[in-house]
Amino acid sequence: MYVSLLGPLQVIRGDDIATPSAGKLRQLLSLMALCANGIVRTEQIIEELWEQCPPVSVSTTLQTYIYLLRKDLDLGRSQPTRVSGAGESWQPSLQTSASGYQLSLEPGMLDSLRFEQLAERGRVALDAGKTPAAADTLAEALRLWRGPALVDVTCGPLLQAEVLRLEENRKSTLENRIDADLALGRHMELLGELTALTAKHPTHEGFPARLMKALYRAGRRSDALGVYQRLRYSLADELGLDPSADIRQLHQSILNADPLLDMPKPEKVTAAAPVRVVPSQIPASIPVIVGRTRQLAEILDLLTAPSHDHPSVVMIAGPPGSGTTTICTHVSRQVRECYPDGQFFARMLDHEGRRVSPAKVLEDFLRAIGVPEDRMPPSVVERAYVFQEWARSRKTLVMLDDVVDISQVDWLLPANPDSALLVTCRRRLSIPSVTTLVNVPPLSVEEGVQLLVHLMGRERVEREPAAARRLVDLCDGLPAALQGAAACLLVRPHWTLERLVARKEYELAVCATAAVEPADDPMSIWASVKRTYQIVPRPAQIALGRLTTLPATVVSLDLAASALGIDEHLAESILEELVEFQLLETESDAERENGLDYWFLPTLRRIGHQLAGAGHKRHGIESGTHGVHSGPRGEQGLSRVS
Repeated sequence: MYVSLLGPLQVIRGDDIATPSAGKLRQLLSLMALCANGIVRTEQIIEELWEQCPPVSVSTTLQTYIYLLRKDLDLGRSQPTRVSGAGESWQPSLQTSASGYQLSLEPGMLDSLRFEQLAERGRVALDAGKTPAAADTLAEALRLWRGPALVDVTCGPLLQAEVLRLEENRKSTLENRIDADLALGRHMELLGELTALTAKHPTHEGFPARLMKALYRAGRRSDALGVYQRLRYSLADELGLDPSADIRQLHQSILNADPLLDMPKPEKVTAAAPVRVVPSQIPASIPVIVGRTRQLAEILDLLTAPSHDHPSVVMIAGPPGSGTTTICTHVSRQVRECYPDGQFFARMLDHEGRRVSPAKVLEDFLRAIGVPEDRMPPSVVERAYVFQEWARSRKTLVMLDDVVDISQVDWLLPANPDSALLVTCRRRLSIPSVTTLVNVPPLSVEEGVQLLVHLMGRERVEREPAAARRLVDLCDGLPAALQGAAACLLVRPHWTLERLVARKEYELAVCATAAVEPADDPMSIWASVKRTYQIVPRPAQIALGRLTTLPATVVSLDLAASALGIDEHLAESILEELVEFQLLETESDAERENGLDYWFLPTLRRIGHQLAGAGHKRHGIESGTHGVHSGPRGEQGLSRVS
């Protein structure tokens, strides 16, 4: 169960949307959730719902509302319990006490509780001088907000007070996150955000003060002084007040160009590395790649003829199993001589599908250039400073595999314009520094057969040409799947291709309705698809599970909207998110009214369906009960994606 209060009220129960539609029920649930794990007295509930005008049968009416909440949200009356299985889960409850009622929820079930935990953790980290960790934690807390708290709920006196408290906490957390970003030297990135906040809150001194500091550090002292003058006029005009002593002191410091306002440089750590240390971390590559002539030529041209004005940053994107990592590794090996001072490699997702932090990657890079453990900088900003100083006069190549968000790249961009960065991504990202995006589609049937010849030998493939083409078709032209099929045949020399094709068709038919373990994966790309699936937001995972049950090969916008029970605008957002994660393809048809259709590669569709089915079981959903809801419940069900 997940209750979201930081924005429109929303309740997700397993795979279903269970947000109450009746106004009083929404108001009661919001109050109980905001006071989660504590008793809300009956008189407080009555005051919130009816203020000074309760109905004559107020006790009966309240008991009815409590009954409806328990029934609609499947809430027990007793103490919450943990249910073990594939993974432990907490069963929430709505308990009755002598003086009132208590809704018991874990922090992970309620966004406001999670927000307050993260905000406090970030504040403590900031006070302790752990600035990078504080910035990340505070930003994570603020991302939980989807708009004003309970914006679509009628609030009585108690809810109004709670909403005001949350909004003030949000503002305080935002100021702390900006302070952390300023301490990390991100003043240029903050200018737009602070300008908007200052315009929205003209008499709130915290935002103009931070904007003044950011402008000063950006070399715009006159603009910083202008912000102070506008604040002074706003305070005098609207409140009849002068700026506080702190902001007047900041104004005077800017006038005096006080060095204390400058961005403090991180303590320089000298790398005690031998002069001739040349890191070479790129993994071994396969000698021959089939069907990627155009992509290889494009990347090689960029890496062997750099612009000298800025580093070459190449992003390589393709569906799971398409061989983006193989291409990237192969090219990196071929251009090593162009980057003689070092070649670095890092996987940005571990084997459990968890993001690898830039701090960990930089620690590995610094070890590679010879920084000893006792001289290792503690923070990501200091590690980045040391690495950039080392790399500034050197031609280096950095390869980042399985990047999932922009923050993983920001600290690792090359410092030398003659250096280069190669990125493979689990999702298509908009990174301003990327000079070229290279898309890697599945292989054609002819290219797939050529790969089988390379893997198994010409004689064996040419003996059964029809079976070889059918095998490529079953593998959707995905190199990883074809390599798995070839490996199966190589250890079974007595098998024909036709026998493997028949086995694959049988296994795929079985797997279409049953989740399989990785060891039973008929296409050898389960792990790759699973890593992508794990980073997809939960609402999009739900949508994926429903869309993969549709009988149609091509999913139009109106068909998706109908299947998901939402409007076409929201359906398009969900479909585009799945395209972004490369689990769904698009094909344009100018003659169609909407001009766009979506479709799954059959292999990804089958594995996506299996993974979604496994996810349903983990969330305690019986087979066949995760159908599509229509109407308002369905529309609310996936609104978190937009």
